[in-house]
Amino acid sequence: MENLCTGTLEEILKRLEVRDLIRCKSVCKSWLSLISSSLFIKSHLKHSYHSDRNNVNMKHRRIAISIHPDYLMYRCHKTGEQFFNFNDRYLLGSCNGLVSISPRCNEVVVINPLTREARNVPNPQIPETEFVCWGFGYDSITDDYKIVLGFRKGENCTCFQMFSLRSKVWKVIGEVNHAFISTAGILCKGMLHWVAYNSLAKQKDVIISFHLTDEEFSTIHQPDDAHQFYFGRVRTSICLGIIEDCLCMFDPSSLPPCKVWAMKDFKKQSWEVVGDVCENGYDAVHCIRLLTNYIQYEGPLIYETLYCHSRAFLWGPLYVESLVSPHSLEPEEEEA
Repeated sequence: MENLCTGTLEEILKRLEVRDLIRCKSVCKSWLSLISSSLFIKSHLKHSYHSDRNNVNMKHRRIAISIHPDYLMYRCHKTGEQFFNFNDRYLLGSCNGLVSISPRCNEVVVINPLTREARNVPNPQIPETEFVCWGFGYDSITDDYKIVLGFRKGENCTCFQMFSLRSKVWKVIGEVNHAFISTAGILCKGMLHWVAYNSLAKQKDVIISFHLTDEEFSTIHQPDDAHQFYFGRVRTSICLGIIEDCLCMFDPSSLPPCKVWAMKDFKKQSWEVVGDVCENGYDAVHCIRLLTNYIQYEGPLIYETLYCHSRAFLWGPLYVESLVSPHSLEPEEEEA
């Protein structure tokens, strides 16, 4: 192995799982330097994405939060919110192997469950109220991870704040004249998406999207034939999810969903019904442990992987195994 050139060694190492790479760091200083470098971490992340996408035995890799993986299996047909919260612990989202969690009221932490790194986020400057919706994603233009929290300001008004892991600052990003039905923003195409409504407007529920780069809100309308989800109620119970990199929507009252729409063209904002995309196949679901405190390097933060039918986990956020560190954007590390 001593005679391997750096390029050949990198090609070999990037095919290893994160747990094995952590062990490889102890082999020698040169391996530690290579595996810890930002170029290798990005190369490994890219390979992990392609490996998952080309895995014929797995549709998606997803993340969820649960007191125990068996409990998640029991609850997965109850409500999609069980993917994102349990006993006042909230899963805000997942991106590039990083997962944002709120272990208690108005507190936020970003972790890498496999490397067991954790970064505490300063408490948002908010009124004495809990946030009602949230999201977490990556801005590829500025190479920044962003946490978005929404707080109810009135019956039909939600105020949003955003935290940048690079700048380490919370800022107000605007108000939306809607109340939010879904709590967790679905990350797709560089945007976070929620289902929302305005009680003063006699219209269907809409999808509110937040662009992580432009930091602007926009609206997406439901499919024309989504009226069947009313069932005599004032509002729909539409849920959002993601399949094969496409935003999708479905009725959770019929599980597994009998009809699923996917938006395959965001520019045209056109929906189409999909069937075989999620008809067969299994998703690999990683369960975040239900902890009050996520302490760096102390104990496993994730359970063993579950393999579940894809149709039952449409609303689960996507996940990828990576070496990305929640501390990677901190100024002191950039200067180093």
